[in-house]
Amino acid sequence: MIYDYISGKGQHLRLPQPVSIQIDWEEDSPAASFKGTFPMMDKEFFGGKIQVTNDSGVTAFIGILDEIRTFLGNSAELFLQARSPVGILLDSEAMPVTYPNPSLQILFSACAEPYGFYLSEKENEFMKTSYSVEKGKSEWQALNGFCKKFLGKTLFADGWTLSMKKSKYPILILGDNGQKILEEIRRQSIYQRVSAVYGKEQNNWKLMEEDVETKSMGILRRRFSADPQAALQKALKKEETVQVLCAGAVAAHPLQPVWLHGESDWVVSAVRYCLNEQGESTRLTLRKEKLKCG
Repeated sequence: MIYDYISGKGQHLRLPQPVSIQIDWEEDSPAASFKGTFPMMDKEFFGGKIQVTNDSGVTAFIGILDEIRTFLGNSAELFLQARSPVGILLDSEAMPVTYPNPSLQILFSACAEPYGFYLSEKENEFMKTSYSVEKGKSEWQALNGFCKKFLGKTLFADGWTLSMKKSKYPILILGDNGQKILEEIRRQSIYQRVSAVYGKEQNNWKLMEEDVETKSMGILRRRFSADPQAALQKALKKEETVQVLCAGAVAAHPLQPVWLHGESDWVVSAVRYCLNEQGESTRLTLRKEKLKCG
């Protein structure tokens, strides 16, 4: 891996061999995160970006610096923390406003375009009902909330490009004739299951989603949510997972299909790449592709 610092003026500086690196990609988090510790440099860092390029010349991560720390003790080290560009939309508050006849282009122009983002979709259908953005909502929540409510789709971020179409990746083969697995942990977290989710309808809370299978197990656990279906799906995602540890840098992405020991009903939920004194490793969290809801 090659690590570069890019200043606000676009100047590139090659960083020295790191002491440690951790990069995380998660399906439930729009922004990927980077944490890196490097030997102290005779250079003042202020803002800017971090770019990580793999041995094939492909950009594995690019993000905006969130935090810079220096450590002086037995050693002198520089700590850099960054998130992918969509972190800007997560941190920025959307203007509280009601759009009388909203469209995707209207919301994008208000919530993301001013920050330098691009939208791959060109549709501009005007909705026949209004859409309100409440005080305290982030730009991402406002824009993604519109997509989910009116278009029935989730927004994805790839660098500075936003799209409702998730990227397609080849099947990742783990175990047997595929990527060698060093460790494997299977977990069934029954406490994650939710039997009922309530949503608001005309200012009253009403049962919107119910998991009969969970109730039949004697589990009665409820949630109140602005998005009941998403809340139930989130609970089911976390119930049955597998964590696998592989040596080296594994090219994996959230929502990528996986064959695990010949089983084809898994997808990647999270990816963590680490580099430390023990070498490179990649830890993958997998979940079932089709979530069972009875």
